[in-house]
Amino acid sequence: EGEEENKQDGQQKMSHVTVERNRRKQMNEHLTVLRSLMPCFYVKRGDQASIIGGVVEYISELQQVLQSLEAKKQRKTYAEVLSPRLVPSPRPSPPVLSPRKPPLSPHINHHQIHHHLLLPPISPRTPQPTSPYRVHPPQLPPIPQPPLRSYSSLAGCSSLGDPPPYSPASSSSSPSVSSNHESSVINELVANSKSTLADVEVKFSGANVLLKTVSHKIPGQVMKIIAALEDLALEILQVNINTVDET
Repeated sequence: EGEEENKQDGQQKMSHVTVERNRRKQMNEHLTVLRSLMPCFYVKRGDQASIIGGVVEYISELQQVLQSLEAKKQRKTYAEVLSPRLVPSPRPSPPVLSPRKPPLSPHINHHQIHHHLLLPPISPRTPQPTSPYRVHPPQLPPIPQPPLRSYSSLAGCSSLGDPPPYSPASSSSSPSVSSNHESSVINELVANSKSTLADVEVKFSGANVLLKTVSHKIPGQVMKIIAALEDLALEILQVNINTVDET
């Protein structure tokens, strides 16, 4: 009997030790979880008392923050109830933009562009800016141009050739020639201008222009005329210079 009682007492002690060991193990696990849930500066040491004290301090501060946020929320709610709500003004409708005009088709040739813009025909190529003839001409007063007159005697000309010799009879007989062939197809336009500086005659034949000037000899006059034509985007195809009675 005595041995049986001793065995029972030993078993009870072992069970108490096992229970206590499990309890401490569980407590240590809970303390580790609590320590990981709060900032590290709340725990100064790693013992149980320090961890529990840090948790209590952290929870009390969270309660204060919660109370301040609730008070702020209540003040905001009262302010919205007491203050009148502003009605948003309607936004003005955006202006309706007119559709843009379509650009010119790249397939339009030079003759169509000249027809729509009322520009004189130019040579197919544009002179380069590095031309040796580029000289800035002096500013001259504008010369009134007479109305264009049509000539059919030069209707077969399609390119620039040697200019005919200048004679007053040709300019005086031109009105009679044009009056006799008004019903024919006009392929060439001629314009004359006479002034104290020079007599100028311009003939348009398709995409080519024949320019004839008669004036007194002036130094550098030919260079200035060529530069003025290149400024108008015209290409010089041929130049003929003749002297008439040392003028």
